[in-house]
Amino acid sequence: MRCYTVKALRIIVSIKTYRVNILITIRIRDLSKSYEDRVLFENFSMDIYTGDRIGIVGPNGTGKTTLLKLLIGDLEPDKGYVEIFGKIGYLPQDLILPEDIPVKEYFKISEPSPILRRMNLRKDIFDSPCGTLSGGEKIKLKLIEILEDKPSIIILDEPTNHLDMRGIETLEEELRKFDGTLLIVSHDRFLLDKAINKVIEIDRGKISIYKGNYTYYSEKKKEELGRAWEEYEDYINERKRLEEASRRAKERARSTGRVNERKDSFCRYGKDFYGKKASKIAKIGKAIEKRIERLEVKEKPFEEQHIKVDFSTSDEIPDTIIQCKDLVKSFGDKLLFKNVNLSTKNGQKIALLGDNGVGKTTLLRIFLGKEKPTAGSIWISQSARIGYLEQEINLLNPENMIIDEVKGDAKSDITTIRTLLGCLLFIEDEVLKPIKSLSMGEKVRVTLAKLILGGFNILLMDEPTNFLDINSREVIEEALKWYRGSLIFVSHDRYFVSKVADTIWEIENCGITVYPGDYEYYLFKKSRLKDGDIKDKILLLEVQLSKISSELDRAKDTEKEELNKSFLALIKEINRLKAMIR
Repeated sequence: MRCYTVKALRIIVSIKTYRVNILITIRIRDLSKSYEDRVLFENFSMDIYTGDRIGIVGPNGTGKTTLLKLLIGDLEPDKGYVEIFGKIGYLPQDLILPEDIPVKEYFKISEPSPILRRMNLRKDIFDSPCGTLSGGEKIKLKLIEILEDKPSIIILDEPTNHLDMRGIETLEEELRKFDGTLLIVSHDRFLLDKAINKVIEIDRGKISIYKGNYTYYSEKKKEELGRAWEEYEDYINERKRLEEASRRAKERARSTGRVNERKDSFCRYGKDFYGKKASKIAKIGKAIEKRIERLEVKEKPFEEQHIKVDFSTSDEIPDTIIQCKDLVKSFGDKLLFKNVNLSTKNGQKIALLGDNGVGKTTLLRIFLGKEKPTAGSIWISQSARIGYLEQEINLLNPENMIIDEVKGDAKSDITTIRTLLGCLLFIEDEVLKPIKSLSMGEKVRVTLAKLILGGFNILLMDEPTNFLDINSREVIEEALKWYRGSLIFVSHDRYFVSKVADTIWEIENCGITVYPGDYEYYLFKKSRLKDGDIKDKILLLEVQLSKISSELDRAKDTEKEELNKSFLALIKEINRLKAMIR
């Protein structure tokens, strides 16, 4: 037992009081929220401190935005309470502004503002009415207003929606300078890796808390899932063993009882010998049944299916699919790009990058024949069958059920279609939901299913990860990994680009630059990735390599094939990164 002087006790009390009054910024106690019969979360308690930078993650519809609205007081909880100690700056997901009021009257932003310059906003924006602002401009202005107000707590709901990559990078820099409490709902995994030190996960009515950034959380989830499967399999095996032992005991008791009924059994062992023996065996059987009842039940872990689909077609496809020569596109006096000479090879996966408004979607529409170039020529192979996923999902029949919409003209059998929809997170009876009842994210997944089964040998995708949660984004990454045709896509999701693209096209200064490598190669060439960053990544990959190496030593034969694949992939990636800094 520790003893303290009166003076020491006063110091300890003083420190504890300081911690409660100064460091705690949000106190949550027994917070519960349901909608009708659906529980989002219940009895959630947590203390949040200055310096906590928390990412809130979970599938769409699990209650992430609801939790934020409970914290700021926009919603009332069913039970529990929230206490706030400090000034809040809040960015909602849907920012609705009055149409006619000028920006300078609506937003409380000083002119000139250093943050304003870093956000790369147009010079005349303060004189513009709010109704003329793009989605990205609205978010940038609101973020500037929040940061200039110097709150002690910043709460952001999907802040990267509508931001281009430059805007996202500027947001990261500003958040890095902020030393208060940060809570952020985001599906941008790069942002979550750089901006947070804790994760709140909301999933199937349960809230879990993890220390570390998104990558650490993701690894912990994989470890937890592995342990859960081991425990579940141990439980099933033990239950089967005990049930078999119980069955054998009952059978022995019955057979022994039948012997007792035979008259000649008394001659050798005396009256009722077999009856007592049968009773004893029956007691053993009942004891085993009680052990079965006392077993701690382990539920089967929930795990999404993984896509392994052959996208390829039997048609012969030429090496070059699309070729542009001296392409020019302008709208009136506004020049988007000129003197563009490009070609798309079969199997290439190209990310089309650039700031908002530079012409990325326009270029896709030129490839589709929906826009004509101002000058120059474009050649598309006659054997090219182009599938298109646009930002506005409006080609689905709202009256169809999911299964019927995907079935459409697809030649695949119903089992393949259902399996694919399951991989895209439409489980069991969810395939019977009408299109008109779906969220935008669900419509994106339905459209992707149609593209997968449509036999297209080139896909054009405009912001395919819009409206998708992280699980759905990972599903689409996996699907596109199996696609053997050509792919050209526009995306501001840097993690998605880094996972999928093997070539980068960047529209900048009215031209298109080709970077014949992946996203890290592009960053390196753009000098956004320094040698130190690459060395840090190599170090991280070498740690993973060491971990897999130790796992291989004790792995079962059935596990070794996958581990070997991961081992070789890591070596390949490490060698590629080392080549970049030689």
